[in-house]
Amino acid sequence: MIETASIAIRLSLYVDFGTLFGLPLFAIYAFHGSRTAERYLPIRALIVVLSISGLLLSVVGFAVQASVMSGVPLIRPDVSILEVLFNETALGLALKVRLAALVVILIYAGLYNRLPWMGASVSTIAGATALGTLAWSGHGAAGEGNAGWLQLAGNLIHLLAAGVWIGAIAGFLILTLRRINPDDMAHVTLSERALREFASVGTLIVGLLTLTGILNCCFLVGPAQIVTLWQSTYGLLLITKLLLFATMLALAGVNRYRLTPALGLAIKRRDARRAMALLRQSLFMEWSLAIIILALVAWLGTLSPPSSM
Repeated sequence: MIETASIAIRLSLYVDFGTLFGLPLFAIYAFHGSRTAERYLPIRALIVVLSISGLLLSVVGFAVQASVMSGVPLIRPDVSILEVLFNETALGLALKVRLAALVVILIYAGLYNRLPWMGASVSTIAGATALGTLAWSGHGAAGEGNAGWLQLAGNLIHLLAAGVWIGAIAGFLILTLRRINPDDMAHVTLSERALREFASVGTLIVGLLTLTGILNCCFLVGPAQIVTLWQSTYGLLLITKLLLFATMLALAGVNRYRLTPALGLAIKRRDARRAMALLRQSLFMEWSLAIIILALVAWLGTLSPPSSM
């Protein structure tokens, strides 16, 4: 029961902090701080909700991890153990940094009314900090010496790159889910512009995810275990994750090379309903795959990697 709760909370934190970091960053590079974008993508309201839910999830997640580490039932926590974990461990330090980052986001949320670019910048930096703290409690922080720092850096970059992708998909989905008014093509034009702006960012993300994924695989699996990877639960989950990632890449390619040009042509003809519907369907599939992948990552985080056996 506790293990299932731990996986569910880890998944929720990945989705919450990934979106919290990636969504305001999406607004920066896709809209360049435009006030017009706020009409169609309510960033301020979204980051407030994500920050509050992140605070609650972080506290509950810390209690669950403390229960797992101490063996004390969650419904009867040992306060002295909680104090030691909070004040004297990397887990507690990560929680402190994370909570501080979330409070900063809530404080600066008001900047979106007057200075959207500044508000998005603060939210992006603080969101990256909150997301980065998740790397401290996973397998990526288990190494020692210079190799350990390299492993942690690779895991951190992998997390942030995934957050950029998650935030972008969330932003696109919100834009495409809005009802299209034939007399107001502004939000369709905004969506098409965002897709074009994301093209180069998406290429960078794929490169970083691939390189850091290979690096993490070297640390957690090891060359000697590659051949027998399919014989363990960890290996099967990892293989499934890689296959789903490849599917996401294929969908992203369809969005970039087929649906984005089709949307641009539809805008010129002032008839973007079908193009937006197809884009919405593709993005929904991409988002669903992303959630499944993150669920697998959360599950993998509770298992011992082959390299430790």
